[in-house]
Amino acid sequence: MDRIGKLLLLPWLTEGLTLVGLLWVAFPGNRRELRVPVAVGAAAMGVVLLISGVWSAPAHGDLADGFDAAVHDRLMTANLVRTLAWTVRGVTAAWILGLVWQRDVHSTEEHK
Repeated sequence: MDRIGKLLLLPWLTEGLTLVGLLWVAFPGNRRELRVPVAVGAAAMGVVLLISGVWSAPAHGDLADGFDAAVHDRLMTANLVRTLAWTVRGVTAAWILGLVWQRDVHSTEEHK
């Protein structure tokens, strides 16, 4: 495994395990209100992984052999798409937090 792979292993593993946990809570755990944001977040994560593996990583490999403007342009386009997908992922995280917080506040008010 190269240096970047070692560096990214823990954050990507954490992201993946968190996603699996959210999918479990939303679907088998029957938290219906979480299903849409979790599914959208999962799709965004899929886009990030697909573009990283198919587009970004090979471009980085090509650029290791020397600068190529066309490869650099492809990498910048890939990075833009990945940034948008990560932004969607962040929005879904905030959406999920808002739903959980709202449910928790209502639950606390009912117990007063």
